[in-house]
Amino acid sequence: MKRISIAILIAGALGGAFSLGRGWDAQRSSSEVPTGSGFSQVALDEALADRDWVNRTTGFSGQVRHLNPNNLEAFLETIDRSPADLTNDEMRLLMHAWTRFDPEAAFEYALFAPEAEKRRMAGAVIYGWAQGDPLAARGALLGIQNTDLEQWLEERFVLGWISGGGLGEAHAYVEALPASKRRELLVSQIAQALARQGAGVVIDWAEGVDSHELGFKKTVFSKASGALAEYHRPQAIAWVTEQYGQPHAEGSARLVALNWAESDPDAAFEWLASLPPGEEKNQAVGFVFAYWLKTQPGKAAAWLKAAESAEALDPAVRAVALARGAKDPAAGLQWARRIHDPGTRERVMVKIGQVWIQADPEAAKMWLAVSGLPRAAHKSVLGSAAPSR
Repeated sequence: MKRISIAILIAGALGGAFSLGRGWDAQRSSSEVPTGSGFSQVALDEALADRDWVNRTTGFSGQVRHLNPNNLEAFLETIDRSPADLTNDEMRLLMHAWTRFDPEAAFEYALFAPEAEKRRMAGAVIYGWAQGDPLAARGALLGIQNTDLEQWLEERFVLGWISGGGLGEAHAYVEALPASKRRELLVSQIAQALARQGAGVVIDWAEGVDSHELGFKKTVFSKASGALAEYHRPQAIAWVTEQYGQPHAEGSARLVALNWAESDPDAAFEWLASLPPGEEKNQAVGFVFAYWLKTQPGKAAAWLKAAESAEALDPAVRAVALARGAKDPAAGLQWARRIHDPGTRERVMVKIGQVWIQADPEAAKMWLAVSGLPRAAHKSVLGSAAPSR
């Protein structure tokens, strides 16, 4: 990490802090700010120069603990003249410590940092700031003109707010945002943070949503299901099974199965097969298998070939048939014949035949003559042939 010149502090942070609005009356406890004289420039120099990572980390964090308004400038000067650059973790620790007693100046300092470091530094500040004074932290974000930076900082703001005990308020803030991919991402961040705290925490949050907007409830349930599947799979399976078929739970089964299929496809597809029949189930099987086929084609196809034939796996067989048929129509048609549902089987065979007749009309016509497909299907395939010259 590049060092940041102390001139930035003098020209930017200390001078610009007032422009950010110190009059916001941040609710900071004086007991949180170290007032002792434990800081030592010599000790900080020695820590930064120490090649033993344990010694350096211990020494640096020990000095950061004593950071306060009286020694801030000396602390930054010591860092600036040191030949050793701060690591990412050390810079975040420094910004968190500074935020405890002067978030306005810390934030301004971060905004003057080089582009490569600005996001990380400003994110650390806004996270810590939102823990203690979310209103002031939100006010600081309103002045950010860089859209990408503002979006990143808003994520850190919401997570910091939750970390400080403001889950209800942070949730209300996100819910009030216009429906968008941006709001979905923030909901996902909340779900991930809560899932790391425990399965019950994220489930209680999702089930406690009292919104008249079905789209928002679906987003919360979907993101909660995905986060649970990542951190607490057994609870995710039980919860999604219980809620399956409810409007707000639509699409969640495929998220759980998608996570599961990577490590235990037999169990994942067995669970999907156990769900009540319907279009949602078919879509889940098809979606999960298509993704697996895309990421691990050999492994996915081999598993399906060895799996016991069942109508519940028709969407998976369809995915393989179409994928193979695009490159090798004869192989794709062999897969298509394994589809149990007659209508689905016919539609897949027609699609493959349409591809084949454009690539090799004579071979396709020979197959079509013995395919057993009805007259209407013949017309669909033949109608896709390239016009003769």
